[in-house]
Amino acid sequence: MQNNNLDTQINNFLSKPLKNDDHFTSAKLAILDTLGCIIEASSHDEVNNFAIEDKSFELFSNPFLNVGKLNSYQEVAWYLTVLTRWFDYNDTFLAKEWAHPSDNFGSIYSYFYSNPNFKFIDFTTALTKAYEIQGSLCLGTSLNKLGYDHVFYVKLASGAVFSSLLSKGNEKIVHRTINHILLDGPSLRSYRHFPNVGKRKSWAAADASKRGIELAKISQLNDEVYSSIQDDKNWGFEKNFLNDSEIKFGKELNDWVIQNVLFKVLFPAEFHGQSAVEAAIKLSKEFNQNIDKVKKINIFTHEPAIRIIANKENLSIYEKEKEKYEKLNKDKLSAAEKIAKNMQDVSINIIKQASDSGQLYGSVSTRDISDELNNQGHKIEKKDSDYHEDREKLQDGIEH
Repeated sequence: MQNNNLDTQINNFLSKPLKNDDHFTSAKLAILDTLGCIIEASSHDEVNNFAIEDKSFELFSNPFLNVGKLNSYQEVAWYLTVLTRWFDYNDTFLAKEWAHPSDNFGSIYSYFYSNPNFKFIDFTTALTKAYEIQGSLCLGTSLNKLGYDHVFYVKLASGAVFSSLLSKGNEKIVHRTINHILLDGPSLRSYRHFPNVGKRKSWAAADASKRGIELAKISQLNDEVYSSIQDDKNWGFEKNFLNDSEIKFGKELNDWVIQNVLFKVLFPAEFHGQSAVEAAIKLSKEFNQNIDKVKKINIFTHEPAIRIIANKENLSIYEKEKEKYEKLNKDKLSAAEKIAKNMQDVSINIIKQASDSGQLYGSVSTRDISDELNNQGHKIEKKDSDYHEDREKLQDGIEH
């Protein structure tokens, strides 16, 4: 493959039609999977309230009717991508970098929704090209190894395809858009790791998609193309973000990625092997009947998963915390047993009102017990007392 910069390679790819329609069935499956994610997330009020800033209109239960109330490409892309990504159900593609290519659906849909004079094949072709750009970058260049977030490739794929659509294939504008995105740079992925894990994972791709569209629109302005921004020796993207390594595609650009994307309905937790093992242990009767025959279980995965999932430092923190709480509980138990030994012959009388039939008005509470014991000079807290074993004795001791 020629060693051209990204803006040249992407432009060449976007300017030519796909060789055939082999992608069409796969694209339809990808769309159906994404629609399922969007519809499920839209049934949760807190997600809709977050994804739509304008609260002046009443939301429809059908999220695609809500799209008609939104005022810009960015708003539509943000809304649909938040819904796509919110519960982490959408498709995935695993390579040197991980990806969820349907993160591009919202940006592509936003254009075709506002410009309806196209055929469905035009939409699937644009979506296929966005999948291809993102997935092929994941095959060629790892961002997580350097601490950066893979949604940068969403910004690049969505922005480039959207720019080509918006400018009607103006190559100079597409060049400019891609280089503006490189100038923007990637964000950190630290929110995907303990102790900084949070809900940002549900909207980071939507933010990247929206920003890609914004830069595509800005790039309509007649301006510099910033042609050397990728490999400038002093101020370039590769110099400052990738430690002088090259950002590159891992394969020739065609329609392969969308035909090889993984749907999570088929593969547990993005091929995380431990999920399959956990499910087997919990659900498989055959496994549990033969568990004594299992000496060990080997789990094999790929290098990014080892980096992201296996964290010996975090496991050691957990073990230290576990030891601390086990010692604390042991000390508490020892103290409680000592108190119990000193109170073996202690008895208390608690007076409560009762009906003529002997039915208590209210109940004897742990507070009643602890208060009475404290009155006798024993240091007892409410949480340290219980009487579940003696309830029948309490009933028997009721005086009429």
